[in-house]
Amino acid sequence: APFDAQYWGTFKNWGDHLDTCAPWLMPKDDEDLRQVLAYAKSQGYMVRISGTGHSAGGIVTDGDDSSVVVVSLAEYTAPGEWEFGVTDMPDGSKRAKVNAGWTQFHVTEKMRPMGFFLPTHTAGYFFSLGGVVGNSVHGGSYNDGFIHTYATRARVMLANGTITIIGQEDMKFWRNSFGLNGIMLGIELQMEKRDQMQMYTVREDLPSWSSESLWNFIKQKSEAMLPDEEVPTDGGVGSKKSFSGEFFLDFLNCDSARILSVSMKANSSVDADFDGGTPADITTAYEELGGEKVYEDGRGSMTWSESARRDGAPPIKILGIELSDILEGLKSFSVLARITSGATLEVTASDVKEMAAKTNDGYFLRYAIPVATAAYFFPASKAFEVLDFFRNAQVESLTDEDFVWSVPASFRFVNVQDAAVLQPVPAGHWLNVEMLTYVDLAKNHQAWKRAFKKVEDYWVNELGGVPHMGKLFGFEEKNGQVEPFSDHFTCSIYSDAQKEEFDNYRKLQDPDGLFASGLAMKFLKDCP
Repeated sequence: APFDAQYWGTFKNWGDHLDTCAPWLMPKDDEDLRQVLAYAKSQGYMVRISGTGHSAGGIVTDGDDSSVVVVSLAEYTAPGEWEFGVTDMPDGSKRAKVNAGWTQFHVTEKMRPMGFFLPTHTAGYFFSLGGVVGNSVHGGSYNDGFIHTYATRARVMLANGTITIIGQEDMKFWRNSFGLNGIMLGIELQMEKRDQMQMYTVREDLPSWSSESLWNFIKQKSEAMLPDEEVPTDGGVGSKKSFSGEFFLDFLNCDSARILSVSMKANSSVDADFDGGTPADITTAYEELGGEKVYEDGRGSMTWSESARRDGAPPIKILGIELSDILEGLKSFSVLARITSGATLEVTASDVKEMAAKTNDGYFLRYAIPVATAAYFFPASKAFEVLDFFRNAQVESLTDEDFVWSVPASFRFVNVQDAAVLQPVPAGHWLNVEMLTYVDLAKNHQAWKRAFKKVEDYWVNELGGVPHMGKLFGFEEKNGQVEPFSDHFTCSIYSDAQKEEFDNYRKLQDPDGLFASGLAMKFLKDCP
């Protein structure tokens, strides 16, 4: 082929939910990428852009079209300040221009030593910046929106190979755009100053399983900075000193629920006896984290930093064995489910403590195991109703011979801003609840898919849940088989007005439809 790009096999997503025959290419600079687009177009191929492959479904490519080439920026270097550059703003804040193929680790490695942070971020470092801006990815910051909200400009390549800078006015069409307009090469991100940063965990066996106990933990124990008018009066009014919280609920090892929060405070809100400045050896800590040698099956040896950009971080291993292989060999479902559910809280607390000592930057995940995951947005006031149904489903599964839920429920809050045309939910405070499980703790794939469908049906039909589109959703039974991403569900997420406004813009950017493929295009279709 007339271009220089690393071939990374055929595209598959990180959770192994999806394998395709699409060639996965990693060009190294603008000219290589331009040549890839021209060659693909000349050969009748469509082009899709991938991040680190963490989306659960076929947003990149669904595998249905064999004439697709997938492009990753894992090996890409941007020119000049769009690789990395910092701008001082009049209000004392900073904006960082960064390579869109970098992960959150790479921008944090640069900005954290200066005392600057992304306003909100995920638990793990290993998501590409282009991926999080192109989707509805969020952290646990109570009063911040999706990460894409803080992307102020972007350097992009269009289908014809031209490069342009997208300003604030048009960014609403590029945030949460699923790569349908073109390829984001560089992103300018608003950064937040924190002179003091405190990351820690709070854990409790709730005295009872009730709305009062749940909200007491959220408001009082975890000191959540949530607006009173958006949440129930249960639990009273807390100090509101914690700006971020991610919550994990183990329903399998306690009569009520065992709950853990990963909480964060900053600046004047940190505890009086806490010294939470920047660790003195933080530059060395990042060098050691990124430079750690890892091994990927079928890929060989590389640094953790390289693995994160290419594949979204390597899998967890214990004594040199992938944890998924251990689960495969220990299929005593209910016993192992209790172990994995309980261990998740223990390991999370340990990871937070370790990372607080090393980098104190709010991230605590560097490795993870592929799990099936689905998440849904609800009004914050419905937290107990949503979790109560899932608690019953988890406990009942302990006696199921085909499937047992094996990972704690997880939830966060997000203050969605009106920042993107393709916003999955309107602006306002929302609760996001996630269900996850190890697929190895199921008799077969149909067993866990049926369990997911049961929860989704109630959450969506009875409680008005809206799916996170980077995860599994839309479970439907056809001909005795349950599969996600049903057409009638996928087409119903956005309003007709959203579809029309975005699609009109998309067609101007990509008139020949070079990027118009995969599950992402199905979001824009009219419903039958």
